[in-house]
Amino acid sequence: MDDVFLKEIETEQELKDVLAMCYDILGTGNSELYGYDAWYKRFLDGRQPLVFAEENGKPVSAVLGRAENEESLVIGFTACREEYRKQGITRKLMNYFEELAGEKGFKYITLGSKEDGFYEKCGYKVIFQVHGQNIFQKVL
Repeated sequence: MDDVFLKEIETEQELKDVLAMCYDILGTGNSELYGYDAWYKRFLDGRQPLVFAEENGKPVSAVLGRAENEESLVIGFTACREEYRKQGITRKLMNYFEELAGEKGFKYITLGSKEDGFYEKCGYKVIFQVHGQNIFQKVL
């Protein structure tokens, strides 16, 4: 893990590489909210944290946010390559994401997931359930 670096997406190529990894892990990006064009607009906007961990120039984990409004940020994607899981990388990336979100003026972060243990360890609380998913929130 010494060679893994956390960073914000800074170039369109980094965005493409990170999204390719996310789509490979989570499924294709055909939806309007989570397709390439939507992420590219968020990248150009610059306010929404788009962070990833890389090793040897390739993304290994990512946390990508989208603004719901001025104060609310939704985590659209959290993805980690299988061989990098359970090493604390994504947890550190979540902390980095939250730090940037606070600096950019967001007050809370929300996400939906069928998993619960990981997000609870990161300080998120279930606020309700919908369509078999837990909706988590963390106040910054």
